[in-house]
Amino acid sequence: MNAQPRENVAIKRPVCRRLARRFPRTVLLALSLLVAVALIAASACGGSNSPPKSNSATGFTVTDDLGKTFSFDGPVDSIISLAPANTEIVFALGAGNKLIGRTDYCNYPPEAASVESVGGFWDPNKEKIVVLNPDVVLAADIHNLTGDTAWLGEKGLKVITVNPQTLNDILTDISMVGKLTGKEEKAEELVADMQSRIDYVAQQTAGLSGNQKPRVLHVTWHDPLWTVGKGSFVDALIEIAGGVNIFHGVSGDVQVDLETAVTRNPEVITVFTGHGDAANQSYAYVIASGSPFKTTDAYTNPNGKRIYLIDADLASRYGPRIVEALEIYARVIHPEIFGPP
Repeated sequence: MNAQPRENVAIKRPVCRRLARRFPRTVLLALSLLVAVALIAASACGGSNSPPKSNSATGFTVTDDLGKTFSFDGPVDSIISLAPANTEIVFALGAGNKLIGRTDYCNYPPEAASVESVGGFWDPNKEKIVVLNPDVVLAADIHNLTGDTAWLGEKGLKVITVNPQTLNDILTDISMVGKLTGKEEKAEELVADMQSRIDYVAQQTAGLSGNQKPRVLHVTWHDPLWTVGKGSFVDALIEIAGGVNIFHGVSGDVQVDLETAVTRNPEVITVFTGHGDAANQSYAYVIASGSPFKTTDAYTNPNGKRIYLIDADLASRYGPRIVEALEIYARVIHPEIFGPP
């Protein structure tokens, strides 16, 4: 009389018992194993509620111009710069407060003077650098050649070599320093501005024919005569600005024959200034009445000598101001396009 219908009794049984009745034991065992494996995999991968792993959000690596890769847990707090260009990059990114050391030649921006010096460009005080113990040292290629990079590395310091070979390399290195200092957004803005200015000059001169490109001689030093060839920043600036370097056929900084330079009859001569006490000696030599270049087109131009003084710090450093040098070369070589220098 009190017995329940068979169907209702079955609904009240535990689920496992119902499954046991419906599936063979071996099938249930396989399902259990699958569920266990899935739970283990989810735990290993980390679900949405998993805590973040330490350093995974801020850690990064950078590779310098020697191909060496360095790891960092986050943006560096202290930097020693062994090259004026490196110092200019750090300040341009708004990270000057991280500099705890710079060379005697780091003269830009003016705020760099308040940073402690660690010696010369060629001969930094390595022991002092070790004592200051920066998070990173920004060196130049010369320090690799002198062995300073290796010596500092052996003392446990991270020494990153900045040695760009082209204008594009400069932009890449600025981005690298931006990453190191936690100023990536500022670096992107700076690189974009520099690229835009480079592109503008290049676009204005792209359509010039060969005979519309003046022959240019650059004088690094006058006695003996030193100039630059392909692979140098000045050579690249002359080319983008729509000129032809009369010594493009040689490589880098090089001493050349004075008679050869005169024979190639430059239409424009640029002369570096800023060689310490020598200052403008080379420029005075080139424009003098007894100048060996007085028969060249640059000297005899009926509208006035086309001989120009160039700030060496602008044109020879691989910092953000290299675009200022490019714009100066553009005005010097093509004033009809870019305006007077």
